[in-house]
Amino acid sequence: MRYDIEKRSKAGKAAALRAVVAVYICYLAFKIASAENTSMSVTACRIIGAVFMAAGIAFVVYAYKQFHKDMKASVLSDEAEESADEAETEEADE
Repeated sequence: MRYDIEKRSKAGKAAALRAVVAVYICYLAFKIASAENTSMSVTACRIIGAVFMAAGIAFVVYAYKQFHKDMKASVLSDEAEESADEAETEEADE
């Protein structure tokens, strides 16, 4: 199985960026839920933290599914694979 290098690279970069965002959302959830030095009630902080944690987990699931979708899109079709092989053969002959 061969991949379009540009699409595969783009999928990897997008996945890395989404992972950073997901980790940051989970970090915010933890900091809010811990309720350090705040005037809000502890219960409100924990509820808001739980909502952020759910959003972080949902974003992780989205990022995982999107990465696999992007990777499937980067697989070269049989025709594209044959033309890539022909191009490599022509470059080697020169």
